[in-house]
Amino acid sequence: MAANIKQRGPAHIPAPVTFRSPEGTQFRPHMGLYTDAIVRKVCEQLMVGKSLIAICDDPRMPSMRTIIRWLADPRRADFREMYYYARRVQAEIRVDEIFDIADNTSNDWKEKFDKDGNFIEMVPDGEAIQRSRVRIDTRKWYAARLVPRIYGERKEIDLGVTGDLAELLKSAANRDKGLPKPIND
Repeated sequence: MAANIKQRGPAHIPAPVTFRSPEGTQFRPHMGLYTDAIVRKVCEQLMVGKSLIAICDDPRMPSMRTIIRWLADPRRADFREMYYYARRVQAEIRVDEIFDIADNTSNDWKEKFDKDGNFIEMVPDGEAIQRSRVRIDTRKWYAARLVPRIYGERKEIDLGVTGDLAELLKSAANRDKGLPKPIND
């Protein structure tokens, strides 16, 4: 009977990684599985600076929809904790990159030539400098949002209270334990 079976193409070709649902959207049926190895890989890639979009574009990794579902699942508290830790580490690495970007002056100057192609002088490359400024500002903004306690802007709140309430607050700070003076009728 084995002689009647025809092989189609090379033996053992794996099935496609992504499929189309009846609605036409792509899905990865095997990637909905929650495993420690996959979770660790996602978090490791986040920590080294890869974006979640880039991670999910890899056909061997879960889709964005799956990651969001895992984050929203109350049974996946361990994943949420690892994910947020990975994001904090990513923010710390982005802060370190700020110094590298600021110290790198290799593209800050460009050569200026005359009509004959002779070198005249070095002039600042405003576009490269502006791009570096945007890269630094973006990293600062990102770090301030992910780790606001360390990198967020400090806000001072002035409670400049005046009037009767101010007197009450002053008396609260006195030795009479904050109680107002008794009213004698």
